[in-house]
Amino acid sequence: MRHRLVRIDPLQAAKISAALYFLMGLLVTPFFYFSYVISPAGLGFSPGLILGLPFLYAGVGFAFTALGCAVYNALARWLGGVEIDLSTEPAA
Repeated sequence: MRHRLVRIDPLQAAKISAALYFLMGLLVTPFFYFSYVISPAGLGFSPGLILGLPFLYAGVGFAFTALGCAVYNALARWLGGVEIDLSTEPAA
C-alpha cells in the first residue's frame, strides 16, 4: 500500500523533537559536569550553563525542527512529498 507524506505539522513535530532533545541533554549533562569538576580552577563550562544545557538543547531542537518542517511542507507542495510503502500484518 503506497502513501504519500505531504505535510508535517511543524508545532507538533517540534514539541516531540524538543522533548527528545531535552532527554538527550539530560544524558550529556553529567559528562559536562565531570569535565567542570576535574578541570583546574573550575575552568571550562560554568555550573549554570551545565544545568541549563537540557533546556538549551530543547530550545534549539524545537526551533530547528519547526523550521525544517516548514521547509519540508513548502518543498512537498512543490515536489509532491515523500512516498512510503505500508503493509498490514495480522496481530500476533
